[in-house]
Amino acid sequence: MISRRDDILRIFTDPGLVRPSHAAGAPSPAAGINGEARPPVARPASEYVAMQALEPHRAAIGKRTDRVLDAMESGNNPADLVEQLAAPLAAAVCREVFGLSFDPHALRNRLVLEEPAAHPTTRHPVLNSLTEHFRDGPAHTDVAGVWFTAPQQRTVGTEPLHTTLTGPLVRCAKSLFSALLTGPFTLLLHQKPLRECLRDPVLWRAAAGELRRYHPGTVLGPVHVALEDLEPHGTLIEAGDTVCASPLGAAWDEEHYPTPAKFDIHRPVAGSADLRMGLGPIADGALSRLVLTIVCPALFERFPRLRLAVDEHEIPWRNDLTFIRPACLPVAW
Repeated sequence: MISRRDDILRIFTDPGLVRPSHAAGAPSPAAGINGEARPPVARPASEYVAMQALEPHRAAIGKRTDRVLDAMESGNNPADLVEQLAAPLAAAVCREVFGLSFDPHALRNRLVLEEPAAHPTTRHPVLNSLTEHFRDGPAHTDVAGVWFTAPQQRTVGTEPLHTTLTGPLVRCAKSLFSALLTGPFTLLLHQKPLRECLRDPVLWRAAAGELRRYHPGTVLGPVHVALEDLEPHGTLIEAGDTVCASPLGAAWDEEHYPTPAKFDIHRPVAGSADLRMGLGPIADGALSRLVLTIVCPALFERFPRLRLAVDEHEIPWRNDLTFIRPACLPVAW
């Protein structure tokens, strides 16, 4: 496992040093750091998943957030943010951004009932149900439709195009679901920076970046194979050895993020802690940061007395998933 940020940048962004493992049971390359060169069909799509390209969705995401908060406000108090905020909003946002016609309630339910990542028969519980939408052809929107601009390219490598497309959507949904839980949870435990953001809304962008660094969600990237001998920090990795990177290690690398256990919205920018490469991972990081800048201020302005309904240590966590998150997050206001 490679956990230093500089080593990850050097090794996993060079397709000549490692390649994704296609061994049975290995995680999909779309699920983490991916040093593989992107196929031609993926290159034009990358521009659509940058933060700037997602900005046009801000107003629509804001409206969907308001609807979810309306339902939460008129519902039970206390409430579980898994059921009342994160799951319905992650599904609605993904439907908005990807422009698909799938039922957001179906995606919401699958996110809540997600099986452990290591389960051999349900590695992609959300992917399986969404693949059918891509097989029939998605809506021609910025993010999904760009893949269909060249009809002759119906496959990428040996994978059907609808399967290639579903990976980024699944990753975005899971990553966003995790961020919509770890974000509010972290802010509830750090009242001083929360109050600063409420007084000065300009700080929400920095807070979203720090929330993603503090809780990057995933601990390990997918398995890769070394193409030549590597020796990061004196540790020999021989050609043919399997190797994976730790986004969590990179985000908590003390050389780049001093006192990483401190949640600090004024932390000097050291570059993105999300080092995963490729269409899906770029999308999930940018989308989560954008959504956090919208949802967090809306949530805490709507519920100024929002607080955890139980002691923080009583909240169970799902550590068996690709993206770590609270299993439930009871709050009251």
